[in-house]
Amino acid sequence: MKKLILLLMLTTLVVANLYAQEEEEEEKGGWKKDHLFIGTSLNLGFSNGFIIGLNPEIGYSINKFIDAGISTNFNYVTQRYQNVDASLRYMAIGGGPFVRIWPVRMIFFGGQYEFNSIKLSEKVGGTVTYKENHTASSLLVGAGYGNRMIGESQFYTSIMIDALNDEYSPYRDQLGRVLPVFRTGFIFYLGRGKKNDN
Repeated sequence: MKKLILLLMLTTLVVANLYAQEEEEEEKGGWKKDHLFIGTSLNLGFSNGFIIGLNPEIGYSINKFIDAGISTNFNYVTQRYQNVDASLRYMAIGGGPFVRIWPVRMIFFGGQYEFNSIKLSEKVGGTVTYKENHTASSLLVGAGYGNRMIGESQFYTSIMIDALNDEYSPYRDQLGRVLPVFRTGFIFYLGRGKKNDN
């Protein structure tokens, strides 16, 4: 599994580098204010409980194919134990860098590293039995669909999974199984330049 993830990441970096070189040759220039964007997404996950979260982000459209930036996350997770009147609840707050690669205008592949601070509690029979604090790293990878036009507002939806194996990841259940994460988001570009044909 680790070799497959490493191969996918390496392939993504090579493809991104090729696209970046092609774009650099096509269009010389520096910082473009109409390539800067802010946005947020709502994420949901289900499996013996649920995940609900908000992910504010700020980013930059580097060229026709690549968006990169920093995302924060606020996740509330609840998981029920099977055959027992007990549940885990936790709040995860964190953030990290993200990249989205658009090989075609409406489809993207993405990755986001997160470092989370987690406050966890367990309830048995409706009574809190213990509380703990933890940290956890996650590497969300996946694909999505959107309407990408640099300089214009965007909408996208995606499905991602955590490729790391941290036991306290907010994207894994109490048995360590991966929880798919569905995200829907909006992006608004800050600059108002001329319309691009990107």
